[in-house]
Amino acid sequence: MKKFVGAMLSIIVLTLIASSVQAVIADDKPRLKTSNFDPDFNVGYEVYVQTTIRDAQGQLLSVSESTNGWIIIPTLPDGVQISGLVDHVFDSNFLSKKEVIVIDSVKYEKIQFLDEKYTAEILYSICPSCAKVGMTSGIMHKVCGNFEAMGYGHHCIPLFKANTPQMHITEGNTVTHQWTILRVMN
Repeated sequence: MKKFVGAMLSIIVLTLIASSVQAVIADDKPRLKTSNFDPDFNVGYEVYVQTTIRDAQGQLLSVSESTNGWIIIPTLPDGVQISGLVDHVFDSNFLSKKEVIVIDSVKYEKIQFLDEKYTAEILYSICPSCAKVGMTSGIMHKVCGNFEAMGYGHHCIPLFKANTPQMHITEGNTVTHQWTILRVMN
């Protein structure tokens, strides 16, 4: 019995060691797995999204709020980070005119803008060969611009992201996202 217990314990330990080594060996491209989310980067910002879905006749089908939203660290396709892009978007009124609001004695700069998509765009981006009915959950807003001064051409950089409840969509629907981004004032 002691030999059996010893053998089983040895097998379990060796299995645990072998499985952890395999996971380390499989991580041969760590740069591709780096996160573009940094909690410290998001400290001064709050991201909210309200999503409405309307059918082809304009009838309201659904309204939902984001469960959480955040700012993505702006990064070019080769991994180079663009410092100050979020502040530039705020300060230049690139997406919308900012206004100052006060919530619970805290001053914020607020920008608010709409992003409207038709179901065909959403369904095609999810699965080009899928049927005309689908679901969507989670959204991202990209800021497009010319980055030739940095040695790059025209790119669309993901900047804001939010999780939303799962929403059912079908061909002909219009999905409108109303983004509200708050930046704490110094």
